[in-house]
Amino acid sequence: MPRIRYTSGGKEGEVLARARALSKDPTLLLPRAPDGSLSPLFPRLVGDLKTVQGHAEDADQLDRLTFRGEPLARAYAGLLHYAAKRPSLNHQVARFPTGDIPYLPVERVPKEELIAVQYFDDPRRLLLGYLHYARPSLFGGGGYHFYATEDAVVCTGKSADPPASFVENALRAIPYRLTAPPGGDGQDGVVLACAHLARGDREPYLEVRWASAHRTLRVCRRCAGEDRHLLASLSGSMVVPDPAGDFEVSVVYPLKHEHRDSCPAGEPPGLARRSEKAYREGRLADQELLKEHLAEVEGSFRSHRGRLFIGGGRCFGEEVPLFVEALNPTPAERTALRRVLGRREEPLLAPELSAGKVVESLWKDHARELLRAVGASPTEVDRFSAEGRSGGRAAETLNRVARRRAEEATVAELPRYHELSAEAHLADDLARRYRRGGASDVEHRISVADPPEGKVRGLAWAFLVAVGKEQAQAWRFSDTEKEFGGSLSLSAERLLKASPAEYHDALERLLTEAGVTRWGRRLPSEEEPSETSSNPPSSPSS
Repeated sequence: MPRIRYTSGGKEGEVLARARALSKDPTLLLPRAPDGSLSPLFPRLVGDLKTVQGHAEDADQLDRLTFRGEPLARAYAGLLHYAAKRPSLNHQVARFPTGDIPYLPVERVPKEELIAVQYFDDPRRLLLGYLHYARPSLFGGGGYHFYATEDAVVCTGKSADPPASFVENALRAIPYRLTAPPGGDGQDGVVLACAHLARGDREPYLEVRWASAHRTLRVCRRCAGEDRHLLASLSGSMVVPDPAGDFEVSVVYPLKHEHRDSCPAGEPPGLARRSEKAYREGRLADQELLKEHLAEVEGSFRSHRGRLFIGGGRCFGEEVPLFVEALNPTPAERTALRRVLGRREEPLLAPELSAGKVVESLWKDHARELLRAVGASPTEVDRFSAEGRSGGRAAETLNRVARRRAEEATVAELPRYHELSAEAHLADDLARRYRRGGASDVEHRISVADPPEGKVRGLAWAFLVAVGKEQAQAWRFSDTEKEFGGSLSLSAERLLKASPAEYHDALERLLTEAGVTRWGRRLPSEEEPSETSSNPPSSPSS
């Protein structure tokens, strides 16, 4: 049932103004030939319109004319009769793929003719009055092609070739910015694609092929809009005998096979007829069509029994290492994903080839296994696996745990010492902290400890300079301490960056340059340090 709206004074005034214009010149309703002149293909319609115009002041005769003649002429008579009698009418609303159109039901003719007459100054709406002229007739009539330009409806007769200016305007009016990719001329004409497809991204996409204009338009799922309709934006400005034949609609799921064997899941299914029909009728927008079809495609892949990896338009079959490397993972992500996916016996579909996204998709069911793979402690496993991780936090957690384990392993390889002096204890402690927490940890340790006096303060300044954190702490140190520490900063930097094998010599060199000769004893690798090894003596050695 059509929707009804009350007619406002403004709307009524617009309708009456158009009725007055048409009463003076009914040829405003007629299509033009490609050269701009009136089309000669509609002599009967021209005669009926002139008959109605001849009785524009006779309301009774106009009422009789609404019952005979061409539908467009009957709608014309009904509009003039409404203007003469001013009956009380409410707007009805007709729904089309291009949007809703309100109109006055002034006569019992199809709503398309009523809209065409009441909006004759809008070529896209006037076009609706010529729908039945486009339909082929058993008696050889009809079958005409109509195109709405900026200021008129153009009829090319039986020719399916649209005017060049119409093609340009139609492409300019589509709701996407499309460009020709490299090698964009296909076998059916020019290919125009969204930015992602133009640069070669492998994304599922909507394709509309406009046969008569020799254009193929492609929009990927990332660009497709929820309130946009590519087909309607093109076909809404034209009426042709075979719109389904002139416009082919498809959804392409590009799948490149990276594995060595034939695809274990087969090729993606094509667009379902019910989905295509709903799209052509305007019941599905561009993004909705893509989502509906992709759900079917991915459902067919997920129904595969056994291991299968697909991501970013590429199929990796059952090959875990090949799939994981394509995700461009960090070392921690590589280790964790290989362990978890190596035990997987069901399909995994990734919208994009991103290790972080895949880790996040696996986190809910495999968090504990992922964490153990990178050496997380039991406490860390319990803590992090119980928390939801989204927005990149899953991969961030995994990498942070792995980094901490690596730092601890590096520190564990460093030499251990016993009975360190205050200067040696500070230098060793800061070097180990740097390997765990970086420059900020070094700065924090110095600011909290605030060494009392002597060479220890000079060494502290040397490490602040070495890690580039001296400016914020400069107020704590005297000029003498800064001068002394500045001369040691290069040796402090060498200690921070020394490998485990170089560490002892770097520490000894720093302390020697600082004038500290008796600073402690290195423990043999098999000997455990005593509790006092981590505590400095009460007074520094000099």
